[in-house]
Amino acid sequence: MKRTTLGLAAALVLGGLGLGAGSASAASVDAAVNAPTAYVQMTRGERHMMRHRMMRREMHHRRMMHRHHMMHRRMHRM
Repeated sequence: MKRTTLGLAAALVLGGLGLGAGSASAASVDAAVNAPTAYVQMTRGERHMMRHRMMRREMHHRRMMHRHHMMHRRMHRM
């Protein structure tokens, strides 16, 4: 058996034992499993802002790495 299958089977067995015992934690787990998931779509503007922020972060990172590289290069030329 694969590790993931074994883990899933163990979780199901333990979950079943918890539900059989009628514990409060089992009730909250059951409620969490059946809770509806809200799927929220991003607007075009939000997607654009995320892309823009990511590009700025990448550019900042490139600049910093370049400065770091140049500093070391100058050190070794002495």
